[in-house]
Amino acid sequence: MGNSAKDSVLNRLNQTWDVKNLFVMDGAAFTSGSHKNPTDTIMALSWRAAEFIVSEAKKGAL
Repeated sequence: MGNSAKDSVLNRLNQTWDVKNLFVMDGAAFTSGSHKNPTDTIMALSWRAAEFIVSEAKKGAL
């Protein structure tokens, strides 16, 4: 995840820069393997992205 397509594949919502309706909702967004169980982090990131998807869908923007 990053702040621009120049330095990352995904934005802060795990949405790809190049395909606006593609969201990565699993551990694939992490740059390395996890030492601890990342389930809670994955759930939090997915929840945040899902709220964004719902709000954009209601506006017809996604």
